[in-house]
Amino acid sequence: MPYFDLTLPLDHEWMPDEVFPNSTRFFLGPKDHHEKGIVVGSESGTCITLPAEFAEFRKTMRLDEVPAEKLFLRPTTIVEIPKKSREEVTEEDIRRSLNEANPNPGEAILLRTGWGDAGVETQPGDGYVLKSPHFSLKAAELLASEMKGKDSDLLLTDLAVIGWPNKHLIPEWCSIRPRPGPWPSPEARVYLHLYTPEKAKEDFAIEIVFAAAGIMTVKRLIRCGAITGKRVRIIVAPLHIVRGVSSTCRVTAVLD
Repeated sequence: MPYFDLTLPLDHEWMPDEVFPNSTRFFLGPKDHHEKGIVVGSESGTCITLPAEFAEFRKTMRLDEVPAEKLFLRPTTIVEIPKKSREEVTEEDIRRSLNEANPNPGEAILLRTGWGDAGVETQPGDGYVLKSPHFSLKAAELLASEMKGKDSDLLLTDLAVIGWPNKHLIPEWCSIRPRPGPWPSPEARVYLHLYTPEKAKEDFAIEIVFAAAGIMTVKRLIRCGAITGKRVRIIVAPLHIVRGVSSTCRVTAVLD
């Protein structure tokens, strides 16, 4: 029974999501005893995000309430949409690929674009995140509607980002040179203090589409190209955090 580890490793020297101020700097600790602990953001590396991350869905299921069967050996259909740097996943892409894949009711969806196999994910710098393909709003709305209609509540993808936060985060924070570190840097604290809920809704409108449909999302998968066939079973192993809304996680695909 072949196993495929699809997880982006955690590296204390540099995590790609640290280009954004709302990320958390990953580092080892305490001093002189690094093996005793770490500090890591909830969305560092490969991570799962629940709808409860957003204020309007805060009363929905949290990490410690997710039934094991939703994440352990979950039947999953692979949906193929090849994309290159900064390309959008379009509404037509979703319509065509879903018709080809024909997912069964209740199955999770693994959207494979090839971005997690492009080699950028292993290189230092911000290219893996800032050059990532991403969903258009229309594509997200169509996929969320189709998944909800088939009682599918888990979307996995090799995209580094789900949507493109180009309303505020990209033009404001990413244009700073030299770019400050993420939280808890003083610059990030000040920026996030001024980053209103209205700004966040504009930047994360696509993520909110999936949250509104009750869909959990897993992003930053790597090596998905090694999977043969169109259906697998997926193991998603997040931290079991009481009232948690997102978590770094390990993801494994299992071929029957």
